[in-house]
Amino acid sequence: MSKNNETNKNGSKSYLSKDSGVALREMIRITKALCDMADQEMQALVTNNMLPFAFLQMEKEKLVERYQLVADEFRKRLEDFRSSDPALIGQLEKLQNDLKEKSVANNAMVDQIRRRSLSSTMESLFVAQELGQRVEWPQKESDHAHVNGTGG
Repeated sequence: MSKNNETNKNGSKSYLSKDSGVALREMIRITKALCDMADQEMQALVTNNMLPFAFLQMEKEKLVERYQLVADEFRKRLEDFRSSDPALIGQLEKLQNDLKEKSVANNAMVDQIRRRSLSSTMESLFVAQELGQRVEWPQKESDHAHVNGTGG
């Protein structure tokens, strides 16, 4: 990933190349990396393998931050890209649509897992509460003697 942290004409940092074709390829590369990461997340979710999922979240945080910076710059420079290669623009649009679909699917899966986990936790708490109400806990010998008036 090339880091083009020059200051642009608006005085803000530039993260994309000044060349619109190169900038589009950078956007495509970052968007594809997010799509690939979303696939890995889904695989971890489907197999209920939360350790790789947790590691992916740390990686994704950095990549999403980078994506947000370049996407923001892309939107600000939209006019620069109007005359760019239509095939590159089409590829980027397709990847962004794929990313949206994958993100929606992953979020739905995470929500489903969260709801199942919450339901299971609540069920366990109810069972524990019910069992706790049925059990008579033995009193210590000194407490028993004190209640009966024989203790000192």
